[in-house]
Amino acid sequence: MIDLSFSKYEGAGNDFIVIDDRASFFPVRDADLIRRLCDRRFGVGADGVLLLQQDPEADARMRIFNSDGSEAEGCGNGTRCFVRFLEDLGMCRACYRIAVGGRILSAELQGGQVRVEMGAVSGWDCHSIDGQDIHFVDSGVPHAVWFVPDVKEIALHEVGPILRRNPLFGPRGANVNVATVHGECVHVRTFERGVEGETLACGTGATAVAAIGARLYGWDSPVRIRYAGGDLDIHFDGSLNRIWMAGPARKVFEGRISL
Repeated sequence: MIDLSFSKYEGAGNDFIVIDDRASFFPVRDADLIRRLCDRRFGVGADGVLLLQQDPEADARMRIFNSDGSEAEGCGNGTRCFVRFLEDLGMCRACYRIAVGGRILSAELQGGQVRVEMGAVSGWDCHSIDGQDIHFVDSGVPHAVWFVPDVKEIALHEVGPILRRNPLFGPRGANVNVATVHGECVHVRTFERGVEGETLACGTGATAVAAIGARLYGWDSPVRIRYAGGDLDIHFDGSLNRIWMAGPARKVFEGRISL
C-alpha cells in the first residue's frame, strides 16, 4: 500500500497526475502503480503521471510516465501543466528552465496560457503506406502525420494501433496524427502510444503537424491547431530550428490516494 499526495492538471483536455517527487520517493519502476493511478475507474484517472524532481542545471526536472506505465521522452501539454504546478508551489520565474529527457526547455507564463519551447524537430521522412503519404518527424517524441480531407471521417481507433506499430517508424513506433486544414486552423486528432488511444490534445503532435505543414505547404507562423480539447498555437522561426507552443493549463483538483 502506498499513500500519495497529488495534483490533477489538464492542458486542452490532456490530463495529468502531478506529484512532487523532489525527495525521490516515488517508485518509478512500479509500472503497475502508474497504471492504477491513471485508471479512470479505479484510480485518479489521467493520460499520464508527471514527477517534479530536482536537477542541478535547471529549475526542475520533469519525468513523464504514460498511462501504460512506460516512461515518455517528452510531452508538450505535460510541460505546460508542469509549469503551472511549479507556479502553484510558489516557484515563480520570469522564464522557467525545465529538464525533460536529455533536453532543457524554456517556458513562461503568458496570462492564462503557458508558452513552452519545443526545440527543433528531426528525423524528417515520408512513407507511402497503403497508397497514402504518411509523414514522420520527431518533435520530442516520434510522430506520424497523415493529411486527410476530414479528420472526423477517420476511424482512428482502428487506424491508430496499426500505424503506431508500423516497422517503418522504427522499434519505438510512433504517435499517429490525422490533420485537416479547415479555415484558419488545422483540425487534428492524435492516437498516442503509451496511452494506446486517442487523447483530447497532444502538444508534440501539434508541433509535428505544424512543422510538416510549414515545410511542405509554406504555412506561416503561428499555426492554430484545433483539438477536441482546445486550441494550441505553434510559433516557429523561418528555419524551423526553434518552435514554441502556447496553450492553456490549469489545476483541476488535488488530493490523496492509497493504492
